[in-house]
Amino acid sequence: ALRLARAYTKGTEVICLDTAYHGHTTACIQISPYKYENKGGEGKADHVYKVRLPDTYRGEYGSDDNAAGFKYAQDVYHACEEIKQKRRKLAAFFAESIVGCGGQVSPPAGYMKTAVQYVKDAGGVYIADEVQVGLGRIGSGWWGFELHDMVPDIVTLGKPLGNGFPLAAVVCTRAIADAFNNGME
Repeated sequence: ALRLARAYTKGTEVICLDTAYHGHTTACIQISPYKYENKGGEGKADHVYKVRLPDTYRGEYGSDDNAAGFKYAQDVYHACEEIKQKRRKLAAFFAESIVGCGGQVSPPAGYMKTAVQYVKDAGGVYIADEVQVGLGRIGSGWWGFELHDMVPDIVTLGKPLGNGFPLAAVVCTRAIADAFNNGME
């Protein structure tokens, strides 16, 4: 997913949520604060921008704040601005639709739409990590991103896909797939 995003955007920088866990490859650990900030972790890589978890239970903005989604999304805006100030280019906002390792946190209304608009305005793509919540595991829909009324540019999925076998997949738009078709593979 990261290679797809980078091929399409020509960017290198990635925005992730605090407490996120996106996998155990080196590239995934680098965008997983759950891993890189804990025992054995190597700390945040220079191309990674961690934003606050939009948690209305334990966070600064509670469920009684109708603007919580917009307020938390400002962290994404500021990350995009920091990337721009460093004269770097954003590749992706990589986020779980419901944050598993952070405590099964579903971002507040408006968060994803606002955050993703900031990302797109900065030239990046939205990667929805559906490994833990996708394929009907949320009960009310097939995908977690449906809760946010969003269509991601790239979707990662796994665990239930293989029915017990270690199988994963990535799905993306035609434009992203075409950008990846550069002869390397």
